[in-house]
Amino acid sequence: MPEEKQKIIRLPVERDEYGQWTHPAWPDDGEESQLPYSWFAEHGLEFTIVEMENDGPEELVAAWFGTGETDCTPWEPTKPSGEGWFIFSIHDTEDGPICVWVRPLVTP
Repeated sequence: MPEEKQKIIRLPVERDEYGQWTHPAWPDDGEESQLPYSWFAEHGLEFTIVEMENDGPEELVAAWFGTGETDCTPWEPTKPSGEGWFIFSIHDTEDGPICVWVRPLVTP
């Protein structure tokens, strides 16, 4: 019997002391920095990524990439246009912090 897919719902975003947070449903495959592309599709989610480098306050981006700042709390990621988006993760990557937004896939 196939495992029933967990419905992913919006949760309050409670960022840590570094301004990061990840939804508890994020799959634990040992590769935190890897985006679970197929997992999103399997759970009926559309996703988009917003990078702090292109979206964050200029001073914060300069400090992050210039002086090694490690707190991205001042960054409030821009919500994608359209309905239903919610934050699934704000975390650091090799290329700097990203925000992963998700929403349920709309089926025609």
